[in-house]
Amino acid sequence: MKTILCIVMSVVYLALATDKQYPDSCSTATASGIYKIQVGDQILSVYCEAGYEGNPWLVIQRRSDISVNFYRNWAAYKQGFGELDKSFFIGLDTLHLLTTSQPHELYVHLQDFEGQTRYASYDLFAIGSEADSYSLNTLGNYSGTAGDGLKFHQYVKFSTYDRDNDDSVRNSAVDYTGAWWYKTTHYSNLNGLYLKGDFDIDQVGRGITWYHWRGDQYSYKEVHMMIRPKK
Repeated sequence: MKTILCIVMSVVYLALATDKQYPDSCSTATASGIYKIQVGDQILSVYCEAGYEGNPWLVIQRRSDISVNFYRNWAAYKQGFGELDKSFFIGLDTLHLLTTSQPHELYVHLQDFEGQTRYASYDLFAIGSEADSYSLNTLGNYSGTAGDGLKFHQYVKFSTYDRDNDDSVRNSAVDYTGAWWYKTTHYSNLNGLYLKGDFDIDQVGRGITWYHWRGDQYSYKEVHMMIRPKK
C-alpha cells in the first residue's frame, strides 16, 4: 500500500513540475525582447531588457514618444495598455502579482532631450492589491544619480482621474493630468503628459516629471520602470 501511495505522489509531483513551462522572471533572457514567464499558474508576455548591467530586467512601464495616451481611467491602469516593445503600462493587477510573488527590486531609467541619462534604484519594491488601491507598500533603500523621487510616495494609494485616492481635497490625478501614487503634491509623475522638455508654469507638475533631477517643469524624453527578483 505504501509503495502504491509513493508512486501516486511521485506522479502528482511530476505533473505539477511539468506545469511549469516558463521561468518566473527575465533572468534567463539573453537579449532584449518579448518573452513569456510564468508566475504561479499565470503565463504572461513581458518585455525583458538585457541592456543594463547585471541580470535582465522586466519592463513594467515605458515612455518613449507621444503615441500612447497615459491619461486613462482606473480600469485601464488595472488591466494595462500599450504595446510591450513601445510605450506601455503593464497593469496594476500584473504588477501586484509579480511584486508579491517574490521580493523584487526597482530600477527607474530617465533620459532627457539633451541625451543625458540618470537612474534611481530601490532594493525592494511591491504594491498592494486592488482592495488596497494598489498602495506603494514596499520601497527599499534608494541609490542612483537621479535623486529619490519615490520615497515621498511610499504607503500612498494609486489614483486615476476617476478614482481619487490621494490626500488632497482636490483630485491630484486631474490636477497633474496623470495617474500615480499622489499625495497632496508629488516628487515624480512618470505617467504624466509627454510635454517634450521644458514647459510653462501653467503646466507645472503635469509632465513626465522627476523633481530631484530637472524639477517639475521638465518632461523627459524616455523613461523605463523595470523590476527583477532581488538576489
